[in-house]
Amino acid sequence: MGMLLRGIPVSVGKVVGKATVFQDILEYSPEEKLQGDPGQAVRQMYGTVENLSDEMVSESEKYAEAGEKVKAEMLRMQAVMLTDKIFTGSIEQNIRAGYSVPASVARASSEQQKVLLSLNNPMLMERAQDLKDVGKRLIRRLTGRGDGDLSDLREETILVSEDLPPSVLINANDMVKGLIMAKGSQTSHVAILAANMGIPAVVGCGDVGGIKEGQTVFLNAVSGEIQSGLTGENIRKATEECEKNKEKCDLLNTLKGTVPTTCDGTRIHVFTNIIDASATDKIIEYGADGVGLFRTEFLYMNRKTLPSEDEQFAVYQSVAKKLAGGTVTIRTMDVGADKAADCLDLGREANPALGYRAIRICIDRTEILKTQLCAALRAGASGNVKIMFPMIASDDELERALSVLEEAKRELRRRSLPFQEETPVGIMVETPSAAILARKFIRKVDFFSIGSNDLTQYTLAADRLNGKVAYLYDHLNPAVLWLIQRASDAANGCGKTCSVCGEMARDPAALPVLIGMGIKNISVNLPSVLLVKKLIGLLDRDLLAELAEKAVCLDTAAQVRDLVRSSLPDRYWDWCS
Repeated sequence: MGMLLRGIPVSVGKVVGKATVFQDILEYSPEEKLQGDPGQAVRQMYGTVENLSDEMVSESEKYAEAGEKVKAEMLRMQAVMLTDKIFTGSIEQNIRAGYSVPASVARASSEQQKVLLSLNNPMLMERAQDLKDVGKRLIRRLTGRGDGDLSDLREETILVSEDLPPSVLINANDMVKGLIMAKGSQTSHVAILAANMGIPAVVGCGDVGGIKEGQTVFLNAVSGEIQSGLTGENIRKATEECEKNKEKCDLLNTLKGTVPTTCDGTRIHVFTNIIDASATDKIIEYGADGVGLFRTEFLYMNRKTLPSEDEQFAVYQSVAKKLAGGTVTIRTMDVGADKAADCLDLGREANPALGYRAIRICIDRTEILKTQLCAALRAGASGNVKIMFPMIASDDELERALSVLEEAKRELRRRSLPFQEETPVGIMVETPSAAILARKFIRKVDFFSIGSNDLTQYTLAADRLNGKVAYLYDHLNPAVLWLIQRASDAANGCGKTCSVCGEMARDPAALPVLIGMGIKNISVNLPSVLLVKKLIGLLDRDLLAELAEKAVCLDTAAQVRDLVRSSLPDRYWDWCS
């Protein structure tokens, strides 16, 4: 049947097609010597940087005008990296040391990549990949080589690459039907672009060298499996599976605008997680109940200065106004750990996941928090806005955050600016202490939202980004379930809401347990909204309460998964493959 590979699905879908192997330019020799005047070479470099930067900014503006904000933001960020004084200064230094201009770019890019990679921070590791892309694009421009244009493809294809540069995928036409990469992660810009462009994609596959140009490939970006070298009957079976998947997608599309309820009539609210305002049209189209998690930290990333109050207000207000009656839950910035922000100058920490992050930064640098709260409160005058504080671990942290919120309200009254006086306030339950003390915390806030990603890693002392301890990290571990049950009971006992907004919310094995625990608000990434709606309609709330009670009493996550699997009919699981 050919070769079988497994990777990480980052943009779901199934497709059969011919492989096109993309060969990026080889690493440029960093030892090539300069032939000619260093001063002239420096001027050439700065001139090329300026021209390329202008071109990237122009492209970014065109994408922004067309509403393609992910592409626009990526190009804007790379233009900033290209013109960064540290980067260009390092290139100039290498030129004056006697290296050719392309070699100097390669040396400067490599040096900065090593610094970023040495920090062992996943977000900075992705930044290193962007820097590599920027360096190669500059070298291609300096040497007169093409930029790897995929805009003129004439036949449908599945791209296969060791590490496809974002700048190449961004210009691909609609002939690209799938993407397979040896490297990459769920948070890489290529992964984000592929999802935004609707291209099924699997990354982190390891050795893709066995996939040859023109081979027929079955890309299953639901399970993360890739079969290459298909012939005859295997092609027929793979095509049939793709057609079945398309039929499922067509059926799911009929759920747009519907209200999700369990088969016994229990209303479950399905919200979305967003990072900017670009998804609002899709939220309305899919009939989601609003935004359960607005990850505002992305407003602080890839920039040298802090976002102003008016800048944040414009973003928050645009979402609140467009969603009309839909709820928009704005989480204050959760920068730190795996999310770096140059504008905050946080420095380096040995253990950032347990260090200076999220609310800990905000109650230390209260002006930053107050600015964000003022923007969020003002947006509430245009829609249904809620404010949520992340990473609360102690009563003192919550009290200090609430105190800054009151300061923000006084500031807005002083400035005679309209805002939402009675803005609902909640906290993320993502530390074990917050779950254990849930009954105390719920008296001071209006709602809870379970951040299952962090709650799982902190409960099990297993870094969710560390593959070596992946066997420990499982949100269905009974210890994690016990904490979620405690938080849900505390909220429901006071007539308040408790939602779940981490990866757990879209796990078909976890969803029945959560609903059984009394969770009635689920927030997932946009592509999962329709499937979650469908699965909810196949569940019976009354039967799930007993299932959840049994699950919490088991010994392992594997036992919980077996219990859920055996308790639900095949018609439920048929939608999950």
